[in-house]
Amino acid sequence: MNLTIDYKTLRKVQLCEIKCLQEVKRICEANNIPYFLIGGTLIGAVRHKGFIPWDDDIDVGMLRSDYDRFIKICQEQINKEKFFLQTSEIEEGSADYEIARIRLNDTKFIQEHRRKLNIHSGIFIEIIPYDDLPPTDKECKRYYYTFKYLKRIVGIRMGYRYRLGNPLKRALFYAFTYSTVIIPLKPLVKKLNNYHLKYFNTNSKEVFLLGGAYNYNKERHLRETVSHYTKVEFEGEMYPAPENYDLFLTEQYGNYMSFPPIEKQRIKCRVTELDFGPYKEEMDSLVK
Repeated sequence: MNLTIDYKTLRKVQLCEIKCLQEVKRICEANNIPYFLIGGTLIGAVRHKGFIPWDDDIDVGMLRSDYDRFIKICQEQINKEKFFLQTSEIEEGSADYEIARIRLNDTKFIQEHRRKLNIHSGIFIEIIPYDDLPPTDKECKRYYYTFKYLKRIVGIRMGYRYRLGNPLKRALFYAFTYSTVIIPLKPLVKKLNNYHLKYFNTNSKEVFLLGGAYNYNKERHLRETVSHYTKVEFEGEMYPAPENYDLFLTEQYGNYMSFPPIEKQRIKCRVTELDFGPYKEEMDSLVK
């Protein structure tokens, strides 16, 4: 059963996420690793100088080479008492590929679709790499959708629960997924973890988020657009953003400065369990 999350509770989640973002900032600045705010987090920075009031996550982008270096260094330098670096290779069963999370230890933020996964489920932020885009639109489409559906098949077999729209589509996809049980899971997981290598280091003109929330056409940019940075304010601190963030956001969202209709200005996170652990007293004092 999902919990009802009000704005005060959401704000506490946001403040915990900032702790994770500050840890990413610390590691990146100490090792000269470029990173930048993306997605709703960047809209929030530009439009609100902080979170979009109803947003429940933080998204950080990196070019693939920077992401790979970050993962390697982060494993050594992250404050392991407070944080956990989660990838599908570090923690088997996380059922997410081409994405990393920094989770806050001793907290719980169990999302509905991940409730059956036996993984670290602390409050988190996401770090997502921008990968080389194949040279033709036909290859882009095949590359993206092959990854998307393979990821869903593996995820479902590991306990992940996707929202697939109408019941018939859901039933057919789940039936097909369970018909793949004759294929061992391990080589499928390995294929997903190495999927980006197909076009890796091709110095493509464009890059995109293979692990993003939208399709490849919505999250593709010129490499140049995500290779130069400026600073934007987010929750009282300055963070990197694409230098031409107006172009970056417009390509993905259109008129991002306009607020969505009132009915869409709502908290969307679906969680079955939420626990602030040792941060509860701090959060209660900060959010009245």
